[in-house]
Amino acid sequence: MKKIAAHYWLRPDGSVGKFPIITFDEDDKIVEIRERDSFKEEASLLLINGFLIPGLVDYGTAPLLSDELPTSKKYLNRLFIQGIRALGVTPDVYVYLKKASSGNILLVQTHIPNANQYLPMGFEKIQASSDSLSELMQLTIRNAKAMGLEHLYGSLEVGKSPGLLAISNLDYLTFGMDKNSKLKGVV
Repeated sequence: MKKIAAHYWLRPDGSVGKFPIITFDEDDKIVEIRERDSFKEEASLLLINGFLIPGLVDYGTAPLLSDELPTSKKYLNRLFIQGIRALGVTPDVYVYLKKASSGNILLVQTHIPNANQYLPMGFEKIQASSDSLSELMQLTIRNAKAMGLEHLYGSLEVGKSPGLLAISNLDYLTFGMDKNSKLKGVV
């Protein structure tokens, strides 16, 4: 069991909660979420600085550079570093990326308009947005619902395995994020 605590977290309804403790089982499934009135130490508790969010759910809009497997592995690793835990891709790209997938990112076949156009992905989108919290909601619960993954991804809820990310260097009054904000994978 892993118990992770932080100063803030993104609740499933899109609001921000304070002082969460999120407990994961050995398969990284959430088994308990509690909020406290103030920070108190507990045994086996890992305190993470920042704002806890679920792994991001995005669409693969950047074209692959070549047909070489190492390039696609680099592509997936770069997306994983950007916080993406589930990625919607076109059927032809799905077959290609499935060979390179290490299981860190769940691939979902879907139709994507303008799939060949490069757009920022994952945390880059949040940093570039004028409304960070709205973009964060798009890249979590809204995209998870659109891809039919809301039972596993998109929000921090008991029974789900969405991954866990922490954002630091943000404005804690507005939860605005910019190029100075940092993303860290926790689970």
